[in-house]
Amino acid sequence: MTVKLVGSTSGSVSLQAPASTSGGAHRVLTLPDVNGTVATTATAGKILQVVSTTKTDTFTTTSNTFTDVTGLSVDITPSSTSSKILVTVNVTGSGRANQSRAPVRLLRDSTLIGNATDVGSRNAAFGVLYSISDDNGISTANIQFLDSPNTTNSVTYKVQIANKNGNSNTIVVNRSYNDSNASTGHRYSSSITAEEVAA
Repeated sequence: MTVKLVGSTSGSVSLQAPASTSGGAHRVLTLPDVNGTVATTATAGKILQVVSTTKTDTFTTTSNTFTDVTGLSVDITPSSTSSKILVTVNVTGSGRANQSRAPVRLLRDSTLIGNATDVGSRNAAFGVLYSISDDNGISTANIQFLDSPNTTNSVTYKVQIANKNGNSNTIVVNRSYNDSNASTGHRYSSSITAEEVAA
């Protein structure tokens, strides 16, 4: 069945039903109760949704294997398989001065994205947390990556860190290694944002 809207002077627009639907289901397209424009492929590049998390508490680990940073992840469900997801990450933290450097990496579910490539025993990462001055020093690791998840299922973007210096020193997020309770000590925040971009 086709519904045709005829222009007042020329031309027309047709709304055409599919030849069939899965299992003979009855499909309903609901128009919003507001004035607006129906999205088409001409909306490519538009931001369709934004999901963001800001981590304000601290996180520590001594693990030599990559570990999820608790509270530094977002879940997003793309509306189309052709959509891109723009992921922006900012992580602040440190390790023991001149002794611990923590590589930071980004994953979509269990898949590494936006990082370098493993070479021998050198681990893929997009940044590193460390201090070269003293145990009150910090650093920041940042990345902005345009991902193509090719799915309409929910995906999780998350951050992992590890102590890859072969010692048992603590790696910290959102504070310095010393975490001094003084005017020289500070607390920080980290964040991760996922934006669906129409293709």
